[in-house]
Amino acid sequence: MGSPLSPIVADMVMEDLEVHCLNLLDFNVITFLRYIDDTFAILPNDRVQDVVDAFNSYHPRLKFTYELENDNSINFLDTTVIRDDNRLITNWYRKPTFSGLYVNYFSGHSVKHKSNVVKGLVDRALLLSDSRYHESNIEIVRSILSNNCYPVKFANRILKERIREIEYRDVVTTNEKIKNSELNRFIKLPYVKNISETLVDSFKRYGFRVVFTMPKKLDCIIGRRKDKLDDEKKNCVVYKFDCANCESCYIGQTKRHLKTRIDEHMSNIRKNSDNHSVVSRHRLNDNHEFKWRDVSILHQESNVKNREIAEMFHIKRHNNAINSMRDTENLPSIYDNILTNT
Repeated sequence: MGSPLSPIVADMVMEDLEVHCLNLLDFNVITFLRYIDDTFAILPNDRVQDVVDAFNSYHPRLKFTYELENDNSINFLDTTVIRDDNRLITNWYRKPTFSGLYVNYFSGHSVKHKSNVVKGLVDRALLLSDSRYHESNIEIVRSILSNNCYPVKFANRILKERIREIEYRDVVTTNEKIKNSELNRFIKLPYVKNISETLVDSFKRYGFRVVFTMPKKLDCIIGRRKDKLDDEKKNCVVYKFDCANCESCYIGQTKRHLKTRIDEHMSNIRKNSDNHSVVSRHRLNDNHEFKWRDVSILHQESNVKNREIAEMFHIKRHNNAINSMRDTENLPSIYDNILTNT
């Protein structure tokens, strides 16, 4: 969880799973549709448990549940699929937890963002539904917009425009492709009310499409409010600790917890070995002690190559570092003057 690869790996597993499990069945599933890990299937009533058992046999840690149609309908993703005279029709579905909260009309967003809210709702109301539900769904859209303080005149204008675009979407799509091909360069600007709108036409004349971003969000005020991690528990860091008896210091990097690396330095000193580190030799030869409890983090970087470069950078910056020459041998000497004079 949390890895950028998770959706890709999950989709690969599900694809292998469905092929494997469907081949285990001794009958053909009439319809089998899948979106990520949500599936929709049409099969005989007396074979439902056979399908569930086949899917649950794929791996002991993967267990599937199922829901049967109720009153000739079942909810799947954002639609309600309805069985009507041996054919399937759909209607826009909203979960019981649906709050109806969207960008408020009096928020600091651009008019473009607000008009897109209206268009998005109209698209769901019409494109996810059979024509018999269009009128009632549009009334739901009007109610949602009203609850989010959208003026009736503004909402109706965008509603009518979007409905007309959907009715003639083949023509509109072609025209939009031609229009967008002429404006194939984008520029992103922070949105400032009453100022940003005047820039759209100016940039358009030079072939740029303007995309607005919101510079101020609740994160700026609220933040994530996570407990601050102690330095000794941080990993992937470049660190420095000083000698308590002279001006010397040592700079290193580690991908593990900082405390683990410091403990290794202290353990190396206690070893009766000819392979002592530069830290151990300074401690034993000069009888000096290090400030083990006063370790500072100079840089944090998860990429090992970038972290090693940062380590070399800081070693060069500190003339009193006791690091060996090997610690910076991969840094080109062309940077020496820059690093030592800044």
